[in-house]
Amino acid sequence: MAEQGNAALDLSQLRLFVADRIGPFFERLLDERRDLLALHVIGSAVTDDFEPERSDINSMIVLEEMDLDFLDLLGPLCREFRDSRIHPPMLMTPKYIERRRDDSPVELLDLKLVNVLVYGVDLFSEIEIDRSRVRVQCQHELRNRLIMLSWGYVGAAGGKGELTELLHDSVFGLARLMRGILYARGEDPPITAGPLFDALSALVGGVVLSFKEVYWMKLHETKMPVSRVRAILKDYYRAIETLIDIVDQIEIPGS
Repeated sequence: MAEQGNAALDLSQLRLFVADRIGPFFERLLDERRDLLALHVIGSAVTDDFEPERSDINSMIVLEEMDLDFLDLLGPLCREFRDSRIHPPMLMTPKYIERRRDDSPVELLDLKLVNVLVYGVDLFSEIEIDRSRVRVQCQHELRNRLIMLSWGYVGAAGGKGELTELLHDSVFGLARLMRGILYARGEDPPITAGPLFDALSALVGGVVLSFKEVYWMKLHETKMPVSRVRAILKDYYRAIETLIDIVDQIEIPGS
């Protein structure tokens, strides 16, 4: 991650496939607005998890303040580049970044860890994120996942399509949450899924297999019989219970 500002667009840290697609998009933005504070590429596009045939390219734009004229520029440009798998960028301001330290520290941690600065000044590199706040959000999200899984399981009434959709939905934010748990424990979380689950395995043992299976099932759109989907859901539920116990036991000095 770059710590100094980039005076010009620098795509050298990106894989060629991503650079070829996001480069023209960012160049068009900078042709119109040189006052942008920063441009980042975020998410799987900067990790080894990126799959050109199925992954979107996610990015983040940092503005001095929210600007409706900029939104008028951005909307048509996003539509123009939709076929390049350019997802509409996340928009941030310095004020909003500071607020997220308190109300969304897990998301802010992920933005800090999983990004490449390609233009401007990196406002994330020097941010200190409170481990105790990350732990509290992880506790809250894990408990919510249990509630949503149980509600969803009852609502699915055993239907394969509904149960599969429940599993797929549960993947949203999973890697981010795993990184948050490791960070709350004082560890340096990997940004790529394979090493991330390996690090988690050292913490929770065999239950990590259910997280892996759910994650890869979603990523590769794997087809499974309903009996296997039910079994995965039950293992996944128990694995989340195990993680809740582990997060509850995290001791943070001074908190």
